[in-house]
Amino acid sequence: MKKTILVLLAFFVVSNLHAQGAHRAAKPPVTVNDGPNSVDLNDPFGVLRARPEPNSAVPARPAADPVPVSQLRIPSKAVKEFERSQKAFHSGDVPTSVEHLQKAVQIFPDFLQAHLALGLRFIQLGEYQKALTEHETAVALDPRSALTHQDLSLTLLFLNRYQEAEAEARQSLDIDSQAVAAHYVLGRSLIAQDRVTPEAMDMLRQSENVFPNASLVLALLHFRAGRTDQTIAELRNYLRSPADRENKQKAECWVAQLSQQPSPSGCPAEATQPSFR
Repeated sequence: MKKTILVLLAFFVVSNLHAQGAHRAAKPPVTVNDGPNSVDLNDPFGVLRARPEPNSAVPARPAADPVPVSQLRIPSKAVKEFERSQKAFHSGDVPTSVEHLQKAVQIFPDFLQAHLALGLRFIQLGEYQKALTEHETAVALDPRSALTHQDLSLTLLFLNRYQEAEAEARQSLDIDSQAVAAHYVLGRSLIAQDRVTPEAMDMLRQSENVFPNASLVLALLHFRAGRTDQTIAELRNYLRSPADRENKQKAECWVAQLSQQPSPSGCPAEATQPSFR
C-alpha cells in the first residue's frame, strides 16, 4: 500500500510539472525513485506570482531602501523597450519580451529591473545559464536588494547549485525576512542537500500559499516519515491552490488512497511506474 501511494505521489508531482512545461523549454526525462532529491518540484512561475510584474521601469522599494541613483537616469529609449517587453510578456510572447529586454540593456547596461526581468524570462525558457548571467549582473548593480539575491537564488536552484542557492536565499532573507520566494528556495535547497531539518520544513510552510509545490514537497516528506495525517493535510492544502482540474483529481486520488476511502471516478485502478516524455 505504501509503495503504491508513493508511486502515485511521484506521478502526480511530475505530471504537475508537465502542465507547467507547456510554457517553457522541454527538459530531459526525469527519473523518479525514493530518494529525497529525485522528484523535480521546481516552479519557475512561483517567483512571478510572489513578485507581480512591475508597471514601472524603476523598481519599487521601501522608503528606507532608496532606489540606486543609476536607476533614476534610465534613458527613455530603454524605458520604451522595457514597456514593450512587458506588453509582449502579458500577451504570452516570452521570446519577443526577451528581445525587447535585451535591447533595453544594450541601451542602458545598468538597467537593474530589465536584468531582473530578463533573468526570469530565461528561466521560463529553460535557459538557466543565461538567467544566471542576468541575475549575477543584477546583484552586482544592487547588492543591498533582497530581490536581486532572491532571484539569483532561484536560478542557482535550477542549476542544482544548492549550497550557493542556500547562501543567496539566506542573504535575501537577511535583508528582507518577508521575501517569500527566498523562503521557498531555502527550503528546497536544504532538502536537496539531504538536510530535512525543522528549518527546511518551516521555510516551505511559509511559502506554500504562493508556491503550491511547497505543499507537495511537504506531503512527500511527511509520507516518507510515516505521518499520514500530515500528508493528507498538505495534499488538501494543495487542493485549495489554483491547480487545474486534472491535477486536483490526482490529488483527490492520493487522499482517497491514504485515507483508505473509495477512490473517485477516474482514479487509476493501480499505480505503475510512470514514463516521461
